[in-house]
Amino acid sequence: MSSFTQTVAALAALLSVACTSCDTKTYRTGESEPPVDTEVYTEDVEYYNFAPTVPESTIYAVKAAGEYIKVLPTTEPHIAWLGVDEGKAKFEISLQGEAVESVVVRPLGKNYDYRIENGRIVMGLGKYDRVSVEINGDIENPLFIFVNPVDEVRPSKDDPAVKYFEAGQIYEAGDIVLSESCKEIYLEPGTYVKGNILGVDLDGVKIHGGGFLETREGDVGRYSEFYQPFSIALNRCHNAEVKDYTHLFAAGGWCSLFTNCDNSNIINVHTIGTETEPGVKTNNDSMDIIGGKNVHVTHAFLYGHDDCYCLKSQKFKLKGEVDGIYYEDCIGWNLQAGNTFEIGYETNMDINDVQYRNVYAIHSGTSGSDMRRAAFSIHNGAAGTISNILYENAYAEDVMEFGIYLACLDHSYNIGYDDDGNELEYSPGKIQGVTYRNLNVLAVRDGKGYCVIDGYDDTHGISDVTFDGFHYLGRDITSLDDNIWRIKEYCSDIKFE
Repeated sequence: MSSFTQTVAALAALLSVACTSCDTKTYRTGESEPPVDTEVYTEDVEYYNFAPTVPESTIYAVKAAGEYIKVLPTTEPHIAWLGVDEGKAKFEISLQGEAVESVVVRPLGKNYDYRIENGRIVMGLGKYDRVSVEINGDIENPLFIFVNPVDEVRPSKDDPAVKYFEAGQIYEAGDIVLSESCKEIYLEPGTYVKGNILGVDLDGVKIHGGGFLETREGDVGRYSEFYQPFSIALNRCHNAEVKDYTHLFAAGGWCSLFTNCDNSNIINVHTIGTETEPGVKTNNDSMDIIGGKNVHVTHAFLYGHDDCYCLKSQKFKLKGEVDGIYYEDCIGWNLQAGNTFEIGYETNMDINDVQYRNVYAIHSGTSGSDMRRAAFSIHNGAAGTISNILYENAYAEDVMEFGIYLACLDHSYNIGYDDDGNELEYSPGKIQGVTYRNLNVLAVRDGKGYCVIDGYDDTHGISDVTFDGFHYLGRDITSLDDNIWRIKEYCSDIKFE
């Protein structure tokens, strides 16, 4: 067993009580008496009818509201999803071929109720619940369950302004390019679309529906406007709404990109960025926002092999000031590289008013060597000023490198070009006005989990940082004198309340 798996198995043992046979019952740690299942479950659910040839997991079986639903396998996580109207549906989760002996259901910060009974997990989930179910210490192939709202208002299949992908079908769509005459894409729950989506200079784009979009190495978008392969990319698409879909990106690049999409909403999207093939290191950011004003990201679940929630103001020729980016109820898991919730590194233009509320870094990964990767990070790698940043009710559940990392620093990444096409030279910026309110670090790997506040020099430093409730492995952090701090240089006005 790898040290990675051993650590998670130990954590699982702390969070659940192992069952000794499939005929016994297991209850949440701390319960002296078996809980009485008084939950009234809803049967008002929407099952997703995929084509029979869509692959199905050979590891997991999931029953929802009394019926088995399809579990889609990938080389890493396996995925099950459906729609629920109001209330909670009863889920029963089993392994095919062995009993469930222990389980961790993340986010831990949401404190889900569940039990192990007769070798299976029983729990209730309602709309917008998104969980990672990690059974018997295995986090190499976890089970993700996503619960969408029931989509009761659907566009017409005959509307020429809508690209409608029907349930029960598999589409080899390739490049799906939005236009003025067709700005809406509907992924009907149960559809399986292979391709990528691009939109440029459009107002009122809408991409929605509980269907599935698969983008693999040979099918990714490679338009020069974006410089990187992608699955979904919108550039200068104001007043956009994207919601409810699940998409797989088995390639290197950006799973999704939103550049200068002012006044837009990204709601309940689920992004799975896997390696191109097992054992091949594949850097893929889950969601990059470059520039933008008044953008809301809510109820998202992102998994990838580089940064998950990544915010920049300039990279290559993509640029724009950031003023008002709001993340609410967002869950992230990054592997091998990157950060879970990241501002940086390419920040040549100012970034102001960014809020993270009720956010969960369920695993914050590393490729083995410390590279400033963290659960919650601000890496100001250019001349912009990053200011007015809030983290409220933030949870780092499994830190494999750093907990928080604030830095103004030089680096080797391309920070952008000027209007004449000349590559910009590095110039340091500042970080000022950062508030952490109810910040929680729940678990760290051996020798990891330190925190950093590191300015560039006396005039390009980090100032006005407030910790209003910093809870670290069960204790309160009240000063920079605590031994969790690895670096604390060129910083001022650091307050603990």
